[in-house]
Amino acid sequence: MSWQEWVVAVLVVLCVLRLIYSVRLFFRRAKSDDNPCANCASGCELKELMEKRKQECRTKKKSTKKNCCG
Repeated sequence: MSWQEWVVAVLVVLCVLRLIYSVRLFFRRAKSDDNPCANCASGCELKELMEKRKQECRTKKKSTKKNCCG
């Protein structure tokens, strides 16, 4: 193999490793309840869905407070 083939192979391996790292980081953020689309340049359907769910949880949490006086 020539040195050019080695360089291409190394670049391909680095690209694959970067892709795996990005996917793993995305799922780690989603699992820890962080916003996985925080670094998205454009609007993200997943981001909008997460914001909608957070709003629903907040409204449910407020409505389930017990009234001690009545």
